[in-house]
Amino acid sequence: MAQQQKTLRPQGEKPYGFSIAGWAAAGVSVLVLLCCMTLAIADGTIYLRAMVPNETETPFYPDITKPDEMSSASNASNVNDDEERLLVLLAEEDTDSAYAVVNNDQRWRVVRMRVTAYCPCSKCCGKFSDGVTACNHRIQWGDVFVAADKKYRFGTEMIVPGYNDNQPVKVMDRGRVIKGDRLDVFFNAHAVAQKWGTRTLDVLVREN
Repeated sequence: MAQQQKTLRPQGEKPYGFSIAGWAAAGVSVLVLLCCMTLAIADGTIYLRAMVPNETETPFYPDITKPDEMSSASNASNVNDDEERLLVLLAEEDTDSAYAVVNNDQRWRVVRMRVTAYCPCSKCCGKFSDGVTACNHRIQWGDVFVAADKKYRFGTEMIVPGYNDNQPVKVMDRGRVIKGDRLDVFFNAHAVAQKWGTRTLDVLVREN
């Protein structure tokens, strides 16, 4: 009994009690735990917002026309544009003869060309200044014709705005730099050819 009494707590002391410092430490631990949980929830919310796309920023994709519909619409537009350019060209030139030529033959088409000019002198023709064109036509004073690329056969008729009073002329020559949709109109005098310069024109070409 004497040994057991030595192990007993002194009389009047509260059993299992905590000091003020202990309670304070426990409170701080709880606050730290709550702060950590709050930060974790906030981080998770931010992460989810970053992962989920914003519906208001979703791009709008309009309906796309089917390829065959686009092709047919484009072809129709090109035809209408060519016809409109042809009518505007003729209206601006205001030549009754040009109207008559085109209206009586539906094989005319509009080609956008870079048009320069030349004469039969050595400055323009170099070693080919012998007075004979590529189709063996011997040049005469007052001749009017054009030099064009090989895709336009000799004899192909063209109406070049501002040249030969807008009357049809034929392809009768070639040129070393006259390739593709390049065209050279012929003048007898070098000064007149220089005055022409370089022009970008809608040329009427008659299909053979």
